[in-house]
Amino acid sequence: MSNLNMKTSMHTLFLCRDAQFLGTTHNVLQQLGAMPRVVDDCGHALAAIEAQKFDVIIVDWREIDDLAEFLSAVKRSALNSDCVLVAIVRDVLDVRQAFTAGVHFLIHKPASVVQIERCLRTAYLASIARRRKTYRAPVEIQASIGIRNVPAAHATLLNLGEGGAGLRLNAHHGLPGVNLIVGDSASLSFYLPGTRDSLHVMGRVVWATASGEAGIQFTWIAEAERMKLEAWLTDSMERSVAELRIQLAAACA
Repeated sequence: MSNLNMKTSMHTLFLCRDAQFLGTTHNVLQQLGAMPRVVDDCGHALAAIEAQKFDVIIVDWREIDDLAEFLSAVKRSALNSDCVLVAIVRDVLDVRQAFTAGVHFLIHKPASVVQIERCLRTAYLASIARRRKTYRAPVEIQASIGIRNVPAAHATLLNLGEGGAGLRLNAHHGLPGVNLIVGDSASLSFYLPGTRDSLHVMGRVVWATASGEAGIQFTWIAEAERMKLEAWLTDSMERSVAELRIQLAAACA
């Protein structure tokens, strides 16, 4: 079995205490190229959900003491409210509770390796479809950023999507007093990778760190440039999705 390319692989949280089932499912996940973060109690799972973005969260339904609170925490999470939820269930009552709570896919115990593979492959394909809506292409683009009284500081874009970008101010080009504050308006100018298309957008700082990294939400972009950005992102996303689909099919063949 070939693993997924780690650049595009799925980030997975796995809450389970059953050593035998954990071993079987962990092996399936590794074969799919999805390196799981395994936790053995609800508290650790909740802490992980608040700290890291996951594409898929797998939970043993009977390892959660307060199901309502756990699922409410997932849905409230800024990072994981749109993740795909998979529940490990044992009986009809578990199934009813899981679906009522909003779980997307079920693994019934006892389950064979083939059944686990099929369920997780479907869950990952569902996550791929969700990625289309919030897709951010990983990039390394040199950009000019205008912020407050500094018209052209230098930054590196780290990711790019239809609605915004993540960036890092370039320290070696830094100017005294240049920093980013949440709520600031900012202008960005950059070239789309592999093209001669230059983009000029207006945005707002939605998060920032003392080390110079920040998230910019786009607030204005000319229609012609927006169409160029959408076309470029579509090509990037399609390549990523095609690679994932091919490798998932090969892994589970």
